[in-house]
Amino acid sequence: MAMDRVERLFQIFQEAAESERQARARYEEAASLCADGELKDLLLTFAEDEARHEREVVQRFREMAGRLGGGVH
Repeated sequence: MAMDRVERLFQIFQEAAESERQARARYEEAASLCADGELKDLLLTFAEDEARHEREVVQRFREMAGRLGGGVH
């Protein structure tokens, strides 16, 4: 695979991880503003889901980097 394609793949994984971080932060902010306990719990569950997604993206990124012989940026 050409290096520019590998670099683009790395960039996509980094963008995906950042997107998950941002989504988590939005849900946490919404939960902090919420007076309804049930809705707040739901929002915090969504935030936890986003944190899990971020961990999974980072793990897959590292696996891919190892297979392609690239470093994790």
